[in-house]
Amino acid sequence: MKERGNFVLVIDVGTTFAKGVIFDENGTPVAITRKTYPMLTPRTDWAEQNPEAVLKGVLEAMKEVVQKKPVGVEIAAVSFSSQMYSILAIAADGRPLTNSLTWSDRRGAEMADQFKQCPQAKEIYESTGCPIDAIYPLSKISWIKASGLKVKPFKFISIKEYIFHRFFGEYVADWSIASATGLFDFRRRRWQPAAMETAGIDENELSLLVPPRTVFTRWNPEVLQEIGIPQGTPCVIGGGDGPLASIGVGAIGRGVAAVNVGTSAAARYTVATPEIDPHGRLWTYVVDDGWWVVGGIVSSGGIVYDWFIQNVGAGELKPRDSKKPFDVHEAISDLAASVPPGAEGLLFIPYLGGEQCPVWDPHTTGAFTGIMLGHNRAHLARAVYEGITWSIARVLAAIGDVFEPIEEVRVTGGLATSPTWLKIAADMFGTRIYVPETTEGSALGAAVLAWMALGMSPDIEATKKMGRAQKLVEPDAKNRAFYKRQGKEAEQILGILKSVRS
Repeated sequence: MKERGNFVLVIDVGTTFAKGVIFDENGTPVAITRKTYPMLTPRTDWAEQNPEAVLKGVLEAMKEVVQKKPVGVEIAAVSFSSQMYSILAIAADGRPLTNSLTWSDRRGAEMADQFKQCPQAKEIYESTGCPIDAIYPLSKISWIKASGLKVKPFKFISIKEYIFHRFFGEYVADWSIASATGLFDFRRRRWQPAAMETAGIDENELSLLVPPRTVFTRWNPEVLQEIGIPQGTPCVIGGGDGPLASIGVGAIGRGVAAVNVGTSAAARYTVATPEIDPHGRLWTYVVDDGWWVVGGIVSSGGIVYDWFIQNVGAGELKPRDSKKPFDVHEAISDLAASVPPGAEGLLFIPYLGGEQCPVWDPHTTGAFTGIMLGHNRAHLARAVYEGITWSIARVLAAIGDVFEPIEEVRVTGGLATSPTWLKIAADMFGTRIYVPETTEGSALGAAVLAWMALGMSPDIEATKKMGRAQKLVEPDAKNRAFYKRQGKEAEQILGILKSVRS
């Protein structure tokens, strides 16, 4: 017996794995699968992926999640969420000429430094909403063009565009992915002439722009044979994983922001009017027709936490419950909780991979300061938690400056499982912290766009009820006051580190 319902299969193309999720009409996942692929770092500042390996992971994730769906469930539509900032060059026959340069690839940093000084820099930021930085394809494309490829590139496309071309035979870029390139005019919804001129390309070398709710139905038969869904199944192109996550966690409305701590960390605020930060600290990206997110990204997220785990780790710590297997993340959370706010004078500046929002300086470095003989691994753990959180708090403060003070933050990502980190976040942000019921925010946001595109849901706001919260953490006034003082101290130390470097 076939089960009726608006089931949507979402593929979330991340930087470490492709995730397949099938949602029912209430936003509840009924099947999930993940397929990993490697990040290649052959040289310092390089972070790239083999596009064929990513495509293979996507196909395997789709095939497996279709096989795992409950008996009788029919898939009404497919939708996509994807990593942002990626770029690769392709030949006229669709063959990749480069690997896909990911968000953390920094080889375009020198190009970005040059572009910041060009006369068009202000125009580019004001029309694209993207601060000039090595994270954006604007700089990466320039690096690729200067790298001496033997074959002249036919187009420069994101990993999502590469996958869509293999699925549907068209080079198309949704507004959401395009808005994180530094090449897209987010108001006029077209490729930006001054940005293209700066990158040394023309419009023919980029994909056709389409709205995030654009539907495709003519699949490559080989793809359908591989994944096992019928020809004609509607596929909604969807958007970027960051903007979609804001929808998926219900961060819509005044004073409500979203924070995700993945490999990087980001804070986002959804708005119905396209605006930019007059001080150039924040980016502005498209979510959907009539919706934008304003926010910032920092590289000092999970990648810094993982660095700490790998290089300091939990050593010979014992599990909280001797009957349970050892969990290093639980152990680190317990360690950090054993030390008072401020780690007894130990301060961590978390910019181990450069500083993005709010200053956009790829040359910023990190540091532990105030370290003494009395400090131990627990103090280091607490300081790392606090340093990562401080970098995010700087973004939220910038958002509050441009719009209104943030009163509520919905958090997702690995650190959201730590009660210690959640308490630090509430105290440092000075806001209520909600942990959404679903951990699949980006994928759920893509499903929402599919329901809207196919007339199953009236608008984004109608889906706010899906962003149900399972945990609430309130800020402590005393700790909040302490962290405000500590934040000022951290800003002073950061300034000193930069002056020494220069």
